Amino acid sequence: MTATAIALRPFMEADAPALLAFYNGLSPASIRTFRPLGRSTTLDACKKIVLDTTAPAAARYDLGAWRGDALIGWGFVTGLDAGRPDLGLAVADAWQGQGIGKALIDGVLAHVRARGLPRAYLIAVKDNARAIGLYSSRGFVQYGEMIGDWDGLPYVQMVVEF
Repeated sequence: MTATAIALRPFMEADAPALLAFYNGLSPASIRTFRPLGRSTTLDACKKIVLDTTAPAAARYDLGAWRGDALIGWGFVTGLDAGRPDLGLAVADAWQGQGIGKALIDGVLAHVRARGLPRAYLIAVKDNARAIGLYSSRGFVQYGEMIGDWDGLPYVQMVVEF
């Protein structure tokens, strides 16, 4: 990461408004490749994520990259309770290419490993070479391809073994 004061920390109960601003502030190009909440989201949807990640024995883990009170990156993993952890990652457009994605994925993967799970999965839009390169640098390998039912885009399916 850059020398700018950026802190990584798990989401806390008061973080829903920051998540809303972050997500709805992503460019259309970023939303095309990262849309776990659709093209835009609501405060209620963000509150649910925060409540789900802060619950005891949470089935998900959400890690934020923060610059002051502003959320500038979000990494998450769902399915922790089902033994099939699925990752997602986005960085605010102005902060892309500065190592924040690497720090977020490393933090999320450390959480998955600490839970004793043997592998983690993700999907990435097939033409998102930058993200696929990041995931590959962290040990992910492609095991399949699919077309998204929700958007018709081609995706690669990736897995990392610990």
